[in-house]
Amino acid sequence: MAIEDIGLVGINVRMWRHLAVLYPTPGRNWRKFAFVLPVTAMNLMQFVFLLRMWGDLPAFILNMFFFSAIFNALMRTWLVIVKRVQFEEFLDQLSTLFNSIHESTDEWGRGIMRTAEREARRLAILNLTASFLDIVGALLSPLFREERAHPFGVALPGVNMTRTPVYEVVYLAQLPTPLLLSMMYMPFVSLFAGLAIFGKAMLQILVHMLGQIGGAEQAEQVRLQRLTSCIRYHTRVLGYVRELNQLVTNIVAAEAIIFGSIICSLLFCLNIITSPTQIISIVMYIFTMLYVLFTYYNRANDLAIENNRVAEAVYNVPWYEASIRFRKTLLIFLMQTQNPLEIRVGNVYPMTLAMFQSLLNASYSYFTMLRGVTSK
Repeated sequence: MAIEDIGLVGINVRMWRHLAVLYPTPGRNWRKFAFVLPVTAMNLMQFVFLLRMWGDLPAFILNMFFFSAIFNALMRTWLVIVKRVQFEEFLDQLSTLFNSIHESTDEWGRGIMRTAEREARRLAILNLTASFLDIVGALLSPLFREERAHPFGVALPGVNMTRTPVYEVVYLAQLPTPLLLSMMYMPFVSLFAGLAIFGKAMLQILVHMLGQIGGAEQAEQVRLQRLTSCIRYHTRVLGYVRELNQLVTNIVAAEAIIFGSIICSLLFCLNIITSPTQIISIVMYIFTMLYVLFTYYNRANDLAIENNRVAEAVYNVPWYEASIRFRKTLLIFLMQTQNPLEIRVGNVYPMTLAMFQSLLNASYSYFTMLRGVTSK
């Protein structure tokens, strides 16, 4: 089965292949530059606009959010472009693992994979839809303001961006942003979630395999063969998760800092603005950041929890009815499963819901500190 046909990552890989971010061909290689460079130019213009907004704190914070969000989307996309070979090799590994399960005679394991595929596909569609509607809302918001403003504040040195026809031309140039930014921002989130869901599904299959190791009613040779198969399978899962961690650990560390700072800034902005439109927009942006962060950490947390269930399943194998050789092998396997199987933020902190809560606590602490300083 081709990688685009695997529901876990199919939507995202198909999108990136069409844009030549992954699997480029000589005839399509130009597409990734046509996709990324205009957004990069807009992001630079946003930075120039931020310099002009320095004295207006609410406007500065709001535009800082847009600048950071688009910069983050660019950072993700450039990461995939730069590490294209590593991502393609990893996706090939996923395809091999998936096809080995899909073509096996284990109907239970295939059922687990079908469920995982449906979950990942629904999540990818939800993410793209929510992102598209969110950006459409940002695109329409200037229509409800009294003064002229662009959806994404941009500026060029020596150019009056609110003067006709410059204003209209820039506004029209930003009309494709819901489609462009959705295709740039959300596929990485959905891909990460799909890869984590696959890791969790493989661990669920491993727990089921361990449950098939019986007691004295099974021949010793059969039990030993099944245990050996479980150990080999666990080794493949270990390699898969470690390679996934190497691919994403630095980007999730950078995003933890960016998102934490954005949430803190938006909470602070919420205390100093009075416009109902801006208040609604900021609340929506805060929930967007929280949703993306929760998607990351919840999926990674599920992976860590399922790994703990593997250790429990190994412990519950009826070893007391087996031979000395079987017991020694099982004991070594049990020791191996005690090692945490997790994705780490910057290869330091485990991506769990506890870490997600700590990140939110830190953002809120900085917010209260800012509010205390400015209220004096």
